[in-house]
Amino acid sequence: MNALAFNYSIRLPLAARPASPDWLGSKFLATLDALTELDANIFPDWEVGDLPAMKGYPLAVARSRIAEIIGHNVQRDEYGLPQPEDGYSAAAHTTIAARSHRMRLWIGMGDNTLWLKTGDWKVFPDPAIVTFPLFKAALLVIHSIWPSPWACAQAFRSNTVEVPSPTGRGYSLERGPMIPADPTFPRSIFHIPWMAYLSAPLASGVELPPEIQTESMSDGGVLIIATAERLDPDLPEHARRARILAETLIARTATSKAGKR
Repeated sequence: MNALAFNYSIRLPLAARPASPDWLGSKFLATLDALTELDANIFPDWEVGDLPAMKGYPLAVARSRIAEIIGHNVQRDEYGLPQPEDGYSAAAHTTIAARSHRMRLWIGMGDNTLWLKTGDWKVFPDPAIVTFPLFKAALLVIHSIWPSPWACAQAFRSNTVEVPSPTGRGYSLERGPMIPADPTFPRSIFHIPWMAYLSAPLASGVELPPEIQTESMSDGGVLIIATAERLDPDLPEHARRARILAETLIARTATSKAGKR
């Protein structure tokens, strides 16, 4: 198998706070360096994005200019005018030739979200970059730099398909379930959760069935794990366990909105 049928990512919310390009740049570099330290073969040769200029800089070049680059990535209004009070964004991707081997890191202080995503536009990831040990380590190291109430590693597959238009002209988009065998799988920003961290307040009193693995964290939080294998939502048992995580996360965080992908 050369590629998977799902995209995989790590997501966590960021505290809503004013952030200067210097502050965000320092944390962003620390995140890139920590991921490379985990596995330089999976996270090699980062390229940092100057988004308005649609230009990328090798990390070695961007390092000394990181505040300037992030300063360019300021949120803008509908007229293109800078809105620094709405925050800045930081983006980078690995430049490995095979698109199925790429990793992308996005930090948006405007929408207060951090993403680590696999693969590329319309390219599913290679299994080599989606392993349980790597995703667990990446989730924990990202959370150590960006403490948050929760963090989630999740699978996602587009649930829209093109169908012929009833008029006979062109096509329309129809929404279908991400897991055809479980069309009632709950919709949420957690998509199909593989593993998740819950802070001590969110984890207090949580009760999970024995097949859901848990690990206590030094900060009092808990890591909950659907499977110590690569999550495959097309497997009924993996989907069943992922549902338990999804329902737990929705209940504990009072979050059900599907949100942006």
